[in-house]
Amino acid sequence: MRTHDEFTQDLEPLETDAFANDRRKKARTTPTPRLCYDWMIVSGNCHYARDRGAFRTYRPVAQLIKNNIFNPQQELAVAGVGTVELQVCRTSKDGGRSVHTIVLEDVLHIPEAVCNGFNPLLYGSSMSCTMEVWEGADRYGEPVWFAVPFAGGTRLVLAGEPRGESELIQGMYYTLSLSITPQERREILGRRLNDIFVMCLKNSDSEGELVNSDRRESDRDVFI
Repeated sequence: MRTHDEFTQDLEPLETDAFANDRRKKARTTPTPRLCYDWMIVSGNCHYARDRGAFRTYRPVAQLIKNNIFNPQQELAVAGVGTVELQVCRTSKDGGRSVHTIVLEDVLHIPEAVCNGFNPLLYGSSMSCTMEVWEGADRYGEPVWFAVPFAGGTRLVLAGEPRGESELIQGMYYTLSLSITPQERREILGRRLNDIFVMCLKNSDSEGELVNSDRRESDRDVFI
């Protein structure tokens, strides 16, 4: 089956390489007035979001990754990384009436993406799939999220069914699962991981001081 990139190339046969590159650069940097609420179920090893406005916490980065699933001719720009909170419906069994919030960590901001990617393997939940619905549960078997078919894939059902901008075309085939290398992950998340490491060291030192203090108190008790 033909890919989205091949379809786009056929629609724009007169587009020059220079114009195409300029258009892609604008797509990466120009904010979209309407958010994309298409959170598609993906595999790979990361979550990603198209819009800056989707993030609850955010840290800008300037990183290119080699695996560009949206435009294989170029490297893929990651503009930032952060936390995304999604109001989702827990289960299809109650018609989606039960709602709660899931928090996604280390979500990549990819302005070039045609949608958002939710990777259930990174959320720590089990998953069951049928032709009509995909459902995720926590380790206790309680429902956490569900998704339904959309544009050749499977889309997370958000509370209130918000309407925004959608670039996905029904009947098209898309490659949406994104993987980054360990080196790319270190470069993107390095500062945050380093901060966590430093904090852990400080906590460890503090606990060590408390233990030593307790030991000194205990030693005094012995000599008394």
